[in-house]
Amino acid sequence: MSKTKGCFISILVILVVIILLFVIISFINLNPGGKDILLLGMDEREESNEFNSLTDTIIIYHISSWGEKDSLISIPRDTRVDLEGHGWNKINAAYKYGGDEMIKQEIYELTDIEIDSVMVVNFNGFKEIIDILGGIEIMVAEPLHDPLSGTDFNPGTYTMNGEQSLAFVRDRSSTSGSDFDRVNRQKYLLSEIIRQKLNFSIVTKAPQIIRVLNAETRSDFTIWDFGSIGFVLLFSSKDMNQVTIPTEPANIDGISYLIADKEEVISFLNDYLK
Repeated sequence: MSKTKGCFISILVILVVIILLFVIISFINLNPGGKDILLLGMDEREESNEFNSLTDTIIIYHISSWGEKDSLISIPRDTRVDLEGHGWNKINAAYKYGGDEMIKQEIYELTDIEIDSVMVVNFNGFKEIIDILGGIEIMVAEPLHDPLSGTDFNPGTYTMNGEQSLAFVRDRSSTSGSDFDRVNRQKYLLSEIIRQKLNFSIVTKAPQIIRVLNAETRSDFTIWDFGSIGFVLLFSSKDMNQVTIPTEPANIDGISYLIADKEEVISFLNDYLK
């Protein structure tokens, strides 16, 4: 055997061992009781990249233990919470006032869910990632025509680019369900991204996605977090629960809120956190 061929085989063996170790560590690092990732959509325009605005989207992605369905859990942005040092506010202000720690604490106070990792995406990052993925096929169930968000869709199926996808998840005026319909569209689009795009073909787009993640997101993810979560998503069932915590509308001092009862929320989420 030539030295060149022997060297190549040695390198190949080392790479295989590294991959196997990575897979094993990925399994070990996963909490057998599940993992909870907080996904925040930042209401921040293209010219701004400071990540200190209100959160337009608050979704917990619960990765369940093996054999159970994952869950996308929405927290309505108008949910009333008592923010330390800032008094009563809507939960969409928590990240602006206190960053990761405050929003994680408020999520825990509402749901008893201890968040493992947080990722914040701004509008520009959201659009760029959708475009890199080649668009997302989305079914529009009822007319969406809203100049403010930019929606202009009749019922039907569309392959939406980044700009259209952003409009789709921001429209809160076109349907009778207002903000509740909007958060349902957010969960639907996210589940379709996972179902349609999280496969081995995404590997070729990894350099572009990493560039956008570095520039247009903020997160406390480690390399192992990305690796283990990505590994699980590649092989998991793409069928997932999509729910919103129960709330009741209220007008307090002239401000519209949604009121959540912690015991009711915990009881409601019990079937989705396995």
